Amino acid sequence: MKIKTGITRRDFVNGISLSLAASVSPIDYLRSQGIDLDYYPPALSGMRGNHPGSFDHAHKLAFTGNGFINETKDLGESYDLIVVGGGISGLSAAHFFKERTGKVPKILILDNHDDFGGHAKRNEFVVNDRTMLAYGGSQSIESPSYYEEISKKLLTNLGIDFNKFYKAYDFDYFKSRKLDAGFYFNKATYGVSRIVKNVPSFRYELTYKDSIKPDNIKKVASQLPISDQSKKEFIKLFLDQTDFFPELSLEEKYYLLDNISYEDYLRKYHKVGEEVIGLFHNLLWGLWGVGNDSIPAIGCWADGLPGFAGLGFTDNEELNDEITDQTQSMYNVDAVDDSIREYMSNNELSDEPYIFHFPDGNATIARLLVRKLIPNSIPGNTMEDIVTAKANYSMLDIPGQDTNIRLNSTVVSTTNTNNGVEIVYAKEGVLYQVHAKQCILACNNGIIPELCPQLPETQKKALKYNVKVPLVWVQVAMKNWNMLLKNKVYSLQCPNNFYNSFYVDFPVSLGDYQYPQNSEDPVVFMMQHVPTRPNEGYTNREQHRLGRHEMLKMSYQDYEDKLFDQLRGMFGSDFNEEDVAAITVNRWAHGYSYEYNNLFDAEYFGGEMPDSRNDERYPHVIGRKPFGNIAIANCDSLGSAYVDAAISQADRAVNELLS
Repeated sequence: MKIKTGITRRDFVNGISLSLAASVSPIDYLRSQGIDLDYYPPALSGMRGNHPGSFDHAHKLAFTGNGFINETKDLGESYDLIVVGGGISGLSAAHFFKERTGKVPKILILDNHDDFGGHAKRNEFVVNDRTMLAYGGSQSIESPSYYEEISKKLLTNLGIDFNKFYKAYDFDYFKSRKLDAGFYFNKATYGVSRIVKNVPSFRYELTYKDSIKPDNIKKVASQLPISDQSKKEFIKLFLDQTDFFPELSLEEKYYLLDNISYEDYLRKYHKVGEEVIGLFHNLLWGLWGVGNDSIPAIGCWADGLPGFAGLGFTDNEELNDEITDQTQSMYNVDAVDDSIREYMSNNELSDEPYIFHFPDGNATIARLLVRKLIPNSIPGNTMEDIVTAKANYSMLDIPGQDTNIRLNSTVVSTTNTNNGVEIVYAKEGVLYQVHAKQCILACNNGIIPELCPQLPETQKKALKYNVKVPLVWVQVAMKNWNMLLKNKVYSLQCPNNFYNSFYVDFPVSLGDYQYPQNSEDPVVFMMQHVPTRPNEGYTNREQHRLGRHEMLKMSYQDYEDKLFDQLRGMFGSDFNEEDVAAITVNRWAHGYSYEYNNLFDAEYFGGEMPDSRNDERYPHVIGRKPFGNIAIANCDSLGSAYVDAAISQADRAVNELLS
């Protein structure tokens, strides 16, 4: 029997089970029960992300059709623009529309969640009278120098100066406290519970260059709880410089590796056994949403996994001269051969450090946009003061404002009319009707065919091709650092575990927000779960669907039980349940936008995917075409799960409506 702790956090808010309120938002349920509670969603814990009540009407629409949309209450409200979806793309679209129209337009943003931001959600914890911030979804701004000009301009206009992160991010924080990254091996799989430090993971880790030095590889291998033969395979995988394809050009090698999975590549060419393959299987779950059995080998090379040193993609002279210079990385992106650079993404080529992170992740971008749209909703005017500024949710939807954000409002129908668009949304069990001259659907592509059944069948089919990646980010607020300091770790990869990774949030201090400095200060760490179905013959899209089903079957208590079991295995008696102050399970049934994978999607194009993301043959390009007074804006519209895509597609959609 599980021993239950005394903290209030399971499927409860203020002690009330959310299972009793499955069709309404948590805060609305509390209010309906006469509980006096300021509306402030970031402070809620328990099940967040796709929280209870946020998807009921959308699922009803998707599974049963629109037959339930009969009696609606016409609010008599009319707008210049209605945006469906209050994520970064929807908020950006409202901003661009407001900026580019000659007069001050009247705009309504509708969102099914109880908070704005889409996946860019803010998690707040108050521990020992100290407010700790974390992100509920969208984490960081990756490689901003490669963003589209429109995205750069918007972020600059919002007041974001990326140079400030080089001071805000404490590069020496963990090193100065003698905390390391590593791997955790569980007893059920490896016969022993063990943490091994400095095991190489992927190239986004700031410790990556040091971890792949040959001396460290050999030291790490000696500590791994695997067979002697597997230890030899592990070392060889990193250090072997065999060119398996000497007769092929670099372009031909690139193409070959884009059409074979990483695990098949290891088996066929490196002759690596399953024990070593298992070490790396879930390393990229959080980036790709599937395991290495479903990721092209070339993608794993770009992310820094081993086994490619002899293929000639990079200049490996520094590896040959390891005795004289071990400071260089065998995956120095600046050394990528020119002949294959054109096949690589901007993110893969970027040499910018992965540090552009607000304490609440990309929720800050959403908050900056809301402050721009509704100035009296969030005080301040800088990227520093936005971090600790408290949003006033009562100001989001007020009669007479030129822009309103209406939360807990699930759109179930958008219909072109002779003079605009008629929108029906559900809120607290009632269907409401509003009108707009124009509409932007900044929501999940997969639901758009149900929202707008008049779309051409080819477009609906293209929109349905997008199957978003299910993800679970669990943020855990601890009262102190004791567990981490005793074990001298801040980040762990966890092969063959339910949660595939554990890490303390980025050491960023901005404005009045100070990252914890002392061992008795509270700390927030994250554990990540990505539901997949590896090695069963499923495509990645099929795995996403199956994973979403498994995710939604699990209760908050299921996630907590697995969390505590794993923490006990990782840290033993150093993990004290009484040190846990709060847990927030950020469950995203529809997480990352679908990104094409040559292993499974090339067949759609007759064998080879087009180079340009804007090629007319891509489903997302077919799906994003405007329809009457309706345009579409979201990351899905570019097949890219990045902030840059969200903003650039908002720009495109607004231009389509105003052209």
